[in-house]
Amino acid sequence: MDALALAPSERAFLEALNRLGVRYLVVGMSAALLQGARGVTEGVDLWFERTNDPRIGESARAAGGFWISGSFGMRPPGLGGAGLDDRFDVVLTASGLHDFATEYKGVREVVADGLTLPLLPLDRILVSKRAANRPKDQAQLPALEAALAVERDNERGPP
Repeated sequence: MDALALAPSERAFLEALNRLGVRYLVVGMSAALLQGARGVTEGVDLWFERTNDPRIGESARAAGGFWISGSFGMRPPGLGGAGLDDRFDVVLTASGLHDFATEYKGVREVVADGLTLPLLPLDRILVSKRAANRPKDQAQLPALEAALAVERDNERGPP
């Protein structure tokens, strides 16, 4: 899949994150869809290395929005304004995965809508979905397993 169908404010936010060097990963089904899985999702899940990174707020402002970094575990971080709060969800913990730094070492970069996006690889998304074990995650497992099988077949090449 090479398109994410981003609104102008969403695109501006991701462009600013990239330009400013913010370390983040696109995770969950949005990352899986960009890697060839079949399915649907309403949001784009973003996992930031540090939610208190001031460059996230700068990126949100560049897109006409704002960033609330949260406070001492009492309030979760979030995006707002200019349509940013409708599409992006901030992930604080990812079930079954290692810490951000460890997972980031396996980052898979994909170009979508002309933007280079850092994605959590399919095999790690599958681990996370299995660990979360919510009904919606269980329903997505067959599509993720099929996409991973195709990816591995493609890596092996023709027989």
